[in-house]
Amino acid sequence: MKKITFKKIIYVFFISATLFTLGACEKSIDQKIVLEDNEDETAENYNYTSDYKYNLNVVYFVAKDRVINPGYEQRISKIMIEGQKFFNKWMKHWGYGDITYGLLKDEEKKRIKIHTIYGTQNSSSYQSGMDGAVRTEIEQYFAQNAGSKTSDHVLVLMAVNEKLDNGEELANSVPFYATNKYGYALEYPGMSQDNLGIGGEVGDKATVYIGGLLHEMGHAINLPHNGPSESKFNSSEFGMTLMGGGNYTYGKSPTYLSKFDAATLVNCQIFSKTINTFYGAASSEITELEAKYENDEIVISGMYNVSVPISSLSFYYTPETSPDGYTSVTWTVDQGTGNSFNIRMPISEFREKANLNYSLHIFFHHQNGVLSSKPYAFKFINDVPEISFGDKHYLDRAVWTIIESSLSQEGYPAVNILDGNPNSYWHSSWTSTSIGHPHHVIIKTSESSVTASGISILPRPESGSAGKIKAFTIETSIDGIVWTQVYSGNMVALNGYQNFNFDSVKTFKYLKVNSLSDHNQERYASIAEINLF
Repeated sequence: MKKITFKKIIYVFFISATLFTLGACEKSIDQKIVLEDNEDETAENYNYTSDYKYNLNVVYFVAKDRVINPGYEQRISKIMIEGQKFFNKWMKHWGYGDITYGLLKDEEKKRIKIHTIYGTQNSSSYQSGMDGAVRTEIEQYFAQNAGSKTSDHVLVLMAVNEKLDNGEELANSVPFYATNKYGYALEYPGMSQDNLGIGGEVGDKATVYIGGLLHEMGHAINLPHNGPSESKFNSSEFGMTLMGGGNYTYGKSPTYLSKFDAATLVNCQIFSKTINTFYGAASSEITELEAKYENDEIVISGMYNVSVPISSLSFYYTPETSPDGYTSVTWTVDQGTGNSFNIRMPISEFREKANLNYSLHIFFHHQNGVLSSKPYAFKFINDVPEISFGDKHYLDRAVWTIIESSLSQEGYPAVNILDGNPNSYWHSSWTSTSIGHPHHVIIKTSESSVTASGISILPRPESGSAGKIKAFTIETSIDGIVWTQVYSGNMVALNGYQNFNFDSVKTFKYLKVNSLSDHNQERYASIAEINLF
C-alpha cells in the first residue's frame, strides 16, 4: 500500500526569550511546529488499544537539523513492548500481579502509538540540560491535540543521525535524564532490540542506549536510583538493578527490578487498570521508632501515621560514596496490621561497609502514587553499624527564637530551622561572595533554663553534598555572653536526622551552632531542623 504521511501545522505566536532561552531575539516572531503521526499507512490500519486507563506517552522528537531514522516506528515499538514484558516479569515475581506499564498499541501489528514532533530549532538548542525548549514544544503539541496525552508520564526519544554503534560521535548532545515525569533518551540509526547481547560495539551500544532508555523511563514513572543487595548482585537470576547500573547490563547480563521498584510502580498511574486520583498531597509521620544492631542485623520497629493510605514501606540505605543512590540497598515490607512495622536487615546484604557514613530513608508507598519519606543517619565502623537514631524525647520548641545567624540567603532564613518542616531550611548567603566559614546560628530556648543531653540536626533535604555542613561545634550559654563548648565533631552523613550527645548533661538558655566546613569544601552552610533531647 502506498505510504501516506499525515501532517498538521500549528502556528504559535511567541514572545522570544519567554519560552526559549537559546537563540532568542529581541522581537516577536512567528514560529512553526510541524507535527506528524507515526502511521505509515492509512490511520484505519492501526487499531491502538490498551487494557490500562492511563498510558505512557511516547514522543519521537526531531530537531530542525535532524531527520527521522528509517524504521524507527518498528524498532521503538519492539523496544517498548519488550520493556513491558521485562517490567511485567518483575511485577509478578514480587507478588504485585500481572501488570506492567500501559501503552497504546496494535497487538496484531506489534506497533505502539508514537507522537512524532518536528522541532522548530536546531539540535544545538536542545542539548543536554536544556529540555525546557523540547518540553515546551511537546506541551504545545498536546495542548493542540486534545485527548492525545493519556497520562502524566512522557518518554521523549530524541532523533540523532550518527551511527553511535559504528564509532560515530554526537555532534550535539541531547537530554538524557528525567525530570518531573518526563524521561529523555535518544534513538540512533539501527538502534534495535535484536542487537542486545550480540557482543561487540553494536551490542554494547544497544545495552547502553536501550538500557539507558528504560532507566530514564523508570525515573519518569517515579523510580529513584537503587542498587542490588550483595546476594542479588552475585545471583545469576538477579544481578544488577535497572535503576542502579542497568544501562550497562540490560540485555547483556542479569538485570532486574527491585521489590522497592515494584512496590512503587504498583501505585503508578500508568500501571492502573481503573480510574483513580493520582499524585495529590500525601504525608507521613513516624510516631515511634526503635533501631538497634543485633545478631548481625539492623532491627527497626515503630509506629506511623499517614494522610493517604499506603501499600508498602521501604527501607532505603545510601552510602556516602553514592549520594545519588546508585548503590543504595533496599528492603520492602507490605503494610501490616495497624500502623506498625518491624523488620530485620542482615548487614551481610550491604555491599559497602568498612568505615562509611550512611543515610536511611524510610519510604511510605502511598496508594495515590506518591512516595513520602523520613531520613535518618548512622555509620559503619570496621564493618559494624553504629546506630544512633531512634526515639529521642525532644524538648518543646514552642517558645524558641532565632536571635542571630550568619548572613542568610534570601528565601532561606534561619527561622526555617524551627518551623518543623524538613523540606525548608536555613542557608548561608551564596550571593555575598566574601562570606565563608565559620557560620553560626544562635537560638534562645526560653526565659528560664532548659536541660538537655544532646542535639539532633537534620541537613537540607536535597540529595548530594552541596551546602551541607561537615565539621561543627556546639556551644551553650546562660546569659548569651559567656559560652561553653559542649560538642565538637562531624556530621555522620549527608542526609537524615543525626543525634549527638553533649560531653555531659547541660543547663542553659542559649544554644549556638557553629559550622566550620561543608562537605564540598566550599563556603556554605545549611540546616533544615534542630532539636534538643
